[in-house]
Amino acid sequence: MQNRLLGQVMCRMLGGALLLLAARGLMAQDNALSSYQGPGISSPGVGNIGTASGEQVDLRYYLGVSGIVDSTIAPFTTDSKGNLIHIPYLYGVEAHAGVYGVHSWKHSQLALNYAGSYTKFLNYDAYNSLNHSFTLGYTNQISRRLTLDLRESAGSLTYGTGQVANATSTDLNSSFTPAARLFDTRTYYLQSSVSATWFESARTSFTVGGGAFLQNLKSTGLSNGWGYNIDGSMRRRLTKSATLGLTYDYSHFEFPGFFSKSNSHTFHGLYATSLGQFWTLSIEAGATVTKGQSLVSIPLDPVLAAIFGQSSITGLASYQSIYPSGTVALKRQFRRASLGFNYFRGVNSGNGAYNTGRLDNTFASVSYTGVRKLNLGADGGYYALKALGQSLGSYAQYSAGAGISYSLGRDIHLSLRYDFRDQQIDVSNYKHSGSRATVGLNFSPGSLPLSLW
Repeated sequence: MQNRLLGQVMCRMLGGALLLLAARGLMAQDNALSSYQGPGISSPGVGNIGTASGEQVDLRYYLGVSGIVDSTIAPFTTDSKGNLIHIPYLYGVEAHAGVYGVHSWKHSQLALNYAGSYTKFLNYDAYNSLNHSFTLGYTNQISRRLTLDLRESAGSLTYGTGQVANATSTDLNSSFTPAARLFDTRTYYLQSSVSATWFESARTSFTVGGGAFLQNLKSTGLSNGWGYNIDGSMRRRLTKSATLGLTYDYSHFEFPGFFSKSNSHTFHGLYATSLGQFWTLSIEAGATVTKGQSLVSIPLDPVLAAIFGQSSITGLASYQSIYPSGTVALKRQFRRASLGFNYFRGVNSGNGAYNTGRLDNTFASVSYTGVRKLNLGADGGYYALKALGQSLGSYAQYSAGAGISYSLGRDIHLSLRYDFRDQQIDVSNYKHSGSRATVGLNFSPGSLPLSLW
C-alpha cells in the first residue's frame, strides 16, 4: 500500500512537470538560468544534465554498436557449495542509443540525458541484458522573484559498470548510486523532485523542496527501498563572486524486505565562490543525525534454547548515529574542457544488501571536446558505504575509466572505452575486481564531436 501511494505521488509530480513544460514553450533563448544563485551553485532542476565537457549543448542523438569484453559482473548467486560465483571474461556485442542536451527559452530550460543499451554475450547467454537510464531537468523563471525546478530520473539497470551506468547519475544525493551497488542485479528505480526558490532581494534567496524515490530489486534476498525527503535553504550573496548559506534536509527511508526504516536530519553551512576567472569552489559542511530501526537476531543461552526449542530470537532494535557530513566541489572550466574534483559524505539509501548507510565518495573527472573531431574523458573515484544499524562492516569500491570518441566523417564516430573496478568488504574476505572494454561505431549528426565521456 505504501509503495502504491508513493507511486501515485511520483506520477502526479511527473504529470505536473509535463504540464509546466507544455505551458512554457516557444520562448527565446537565455542560457543563464543554471547559475542564477551564484558561482559554484547549480540549479536543482537543469544542473549539469545534458552537458558536454561542462558546457551546455543543443539536443544530440546517437545510435551505435560495439564489441565488448567484460569481467566486472558480480551476480547475486552461489554455486552448489554455497560459494559466490565469479564470472570469467565475457565477450559479445552491444547495441546502444541515446540523446543528451539542453534546450533554452527566454525564461526556462529543459535538459535531457537518456542512454539505453542491449548487450548480448556470445559465450554466456544468461547475462544478456537490456538497460535504460533517463534523466530530465527543468528550470523555469516564473517571475522576477520566483524560480521553479523539477527533476525526474527513471531507469532499469543490471550492470554497475558501462555507458548506461555512467550516465545514470553523477548526483550523489540521488537515491540510486550504481557505484555503491554490491551486486549486478536487475533494479528498477524512479525518483522525482521539485523545488521553488524565492528571491527576497538581489542578494538573498530562500529555497524549499522535496522529493520521493522507489527502488525495486528483482533478486530474492535483497530488499527493495522507498523514501522521501523535504529540504530548505537560505543563501546570501556576499559579493558578485561569493555566496554564504544554510541548508537543512529531512529524509525518510524504508526497506520492507529487512523490516528496516530510518529518519535523517542534515544541517549544513554553505560557502561558494569563484577563484579567479575559471575556477569555482563550493563547500557544504555540518552534521547528520540518523535514527532508525533494524532487524536483529540474538543467540540464546543453551538453557533457554533448550526450553524454547530455538537457538536465537529475532526482533527490532533502535539505533542512532551522529556523524560529520558535507560536500566539496572544485571545478575548472576551459574553453572546450572541464576538470572537476568532488567529495561527498552523507546518508545514502543503500544497495539492497545494505539498508540506510553513510556514503563517502571522492571523485575526479576531466573531459575535452574539440572543435571538429575529438572528445575524450577520464574519471576515477573511491566509494565507501558503511551500514547503519547492521553489522556488515564497510563496503568499498575503487573505479577508474577513460573513453575516446573520434569523428570519422559522414556523421560516423569511432568510440573506445575502458573501465576498471575493485570491490571489497572489510569484515570478510570478499574481493572482486574486473574490467570492461568496448570498441564501436556511432551514427550521430552534428557539427561537434560526439560527447559520451
